[in-house]
Amino acid sequence: MSTHSLRSARVLTTAVLALALGLTACARENDDERSAHDGPSHASEPTEAALAGAAWLEGELRDGVLFNRQYKIPDHSTTVELAYALMAVDEDSAAIEEISRALADGVDAYASPGEDVYAGSTAKLVSFAADTGADPHAFGGEDLVAQLEERTADDGATAGRIGDQSQYGDYANSFGQAWAVRGLALADSEEAEAARDFLLQQQCAEGFIRLYFAEPKDADQTCDGAGAAPEPVDTTALAYVLLHDLAADDPVLAEALDRGIAYITSQQAADGSFSGGSGTAVVPNSNSTGLAGWALHLAGEDDAAAQAATWVRARQLGQ
Repeated sequence: MSTHSLRSARVLTTAVLALALGLTACARENDDERSAHDGPSHASEPTEAALAGAAWLEGELRDGVLFNRQYKIPDHSTTVELAYALMAVDEDSAAIEEISRALADGVDAYASPGEDVYAGSTAKLVSFAADTGADPHAFGGEDLVAQLEERTADDGATAGRIGDQSQYGDYANSFGQAWAVRGLALADSEEAEAARDFLLQQQCAEGFIRLYFAEPKDADQTCDGAGAAPEPVDTTALAYVLLHDLAADDPVLAEALDRGIAYITSQQAADGSFSGGSGTAVVPNSNSTGLAGWALHLAGEDDAAAQAATWVRARQLGQ
């Protein structure tokens, strides 16, 4: 199994990450200060449970990076997500600098090992660098913006679509596409609009964003063209979290994200939870619920966000 397949992200956020993020939705006393310009790392006043979750996450770091115990490899992908979780709880977390150094040191192992180049991994690092004040053109000695632009299609039906260069195949999907839209936009790349347009083609009329792209050879790359069945909320929620602050000056993106929030709201169970997974294994879980709750919180859907946060909170150990 390739190391990329381990991080290619059928589930982008771990349950503990969703916990730290979802629980920030409980902090509603600062709602009047919430702005459409707040990025995914904007911190509301955190609850004690969120602070405890953040402390646990920090304790899982080894020299600034998470370690995958099952496969005994550094997990740079989830480390990026952990960093956003920490910034959502405490944007001044001292662990961010340590994480930044570790990600810079591991940039080639994560995003471009050997002859391979992983578009989603590169996109996450571009976003992380830009959001933390580092230079994505010179992160870990690499021009990650140029690397991402190289992995973004220029023309035809796939214009704006990211893709991997890998001996193991192309695992790029809408998770990575959303990260690419954010990263390219923050880097003022000329390819940001095309990346956004391709992501929005993955949104079906019902409002959800599908996870997997069409085959590159297909003339129709759209979700509606494929007749895709409704999917769990994870991809749609991640897109909202990553892109809502960019929508303030982009009415096309804003309209799409609003439809996404409507879809997310429609999928919430009576107990506040959201289900995720694939096939017959779609079940309520903290991962989907935390991520959806975070998106709902940012969208100002306070009651729905609080219900999601309460459901996740009930599953936090040691609190």
